[in-house]
Amino acid sequence: MSLFCMGAFQSVARWLELLALGVYVFDKTQSPFLVALITLLRVAPLALFGPLFGAFNQRIARRKLYLIGLTLIIFVSLTMAWLSWADLAPVWLLCVVSFAGGLFWVLDFPVRRTLLGEAVPAASLGRAMGFDTVANNGTRMLGPLLGGAFLDLVGLYGAFLVSAAFYIACFIAALTLKIGTTVTVSKPTSVMADIRLGLVTVNRDPLLKALLLVTVVYNLFGFPTLSMVPVIGRDELQISASLIGLVAAMEGMGAILAGLMIIFFAQIRRFRQIYVFGLALSLAFCAVYASAGAATPMGLALLIVGVGASGFSAMQTTLLILNSDKADRSRVMGLLSVCIGSALIGFAWLGLAANWIGPRMAVIASAVIGLLSLLAIWMKWRDVIAPQPTPTQP
Repeated sequence: MSLFCMGAFQSVARWLELLALGVYVFDKTQSPFLVALITLLRVAPLALFGPLFGAFNQRIARRKLYLIGLTLIIFVSLTMAWLSWADLAPVWLLCVVSFAGGLFWVLDFPVRRTLLGEAVPAASLGRAMGFDTVANNGTRMLGPLLGGAFLDLVGLYGAFLVSAAFYIACFIAALTLKIGTTVTVSKPTSVMADIRLGLVTVNRDPLLKALLLVTVVYNLFGFPTLSMVPVIGRDELQISASLIGLVAAMEGMGAILAGLMIIFFAQIRRFRQIYVFGLALSLAFCAVYASAGAATPMGLALLIVGVGASGFSAMQTTLLILNSDKADRSRVMGLLSVCIGSALIGFAWLGLAANWIGPRMAVIASAVIGLLSLLAIWMKWRDVIAPQPTPTQP
């Protein structure tokens, strides 16, 4: 239960900060590119440091590594709360803070999610990840709601105080962990050797390669489109920060619904289809939300975006764990961080495109390119939607 709580607490803080920073920066600068840049900097560490953190995970006890990261991010959040209250938080500093939050995010995949995969029997992994999706991705609903509300009622410093409170709760939950207290490496190797081993493992396995490429598609063309929700809401629909938070929260509501469906109804043999078709559904309705002319249809479209993205997200870690050896798992999860970090490119091009052709057309173009890329992966690696074999390991 501690692992689920840790995921939920850190996720609330993450989405709260992204919504509050996005609206605040747009109000200050009127620049869609800078709004995209804030989120780009949050995911940049995934691409830059994912394999490195995966390798360190082989040398430092996972719980200890996670607690160090939490200590640093709590300090950053409290410091930013004070600076925001004193009106000493320029946009460039908010960019630095977003990057610091991304450094902590890197730890989630090689540490928390790997521990979660090892804490439950393989046959129950899908349900466990579904529950994690409800607890984690579902906080995309609570996080934006809190971010928009505190930004309207208190100001940016209130949003940072609340995010610090959630990080502190995450720290307390991490202290109760009974696993992850020992180093997992079996024999000394260099950090670069561990990174190379991860690359070799994925390169020789077509299925792992295809699964990771699907993640790249989402982070290039799906995830970045959510950064335009504050821009479209504020600039195109002229709605308040609180209402933008409510609209954005609909994506989290969809994530909760999908997570519950996975817990109670998902069959192991359907995991790969849920992964790929969930992403396809999410991309298709990204184009729909961008076309909406009012808050209500935009929110309903984001609800379905959340359903698809949640199915994709729950299966992302599950399929990598089910289809990789335990000895290689931390390395593969480190590479997963890199694939998620490809959103660095996605946010950059989407921000530029939004400035060039407008936020609505940029989101629609991104969704169409993503769907075409997903089709290309399926044509090259048909096993990516083949039935997932039932695991034989305990």
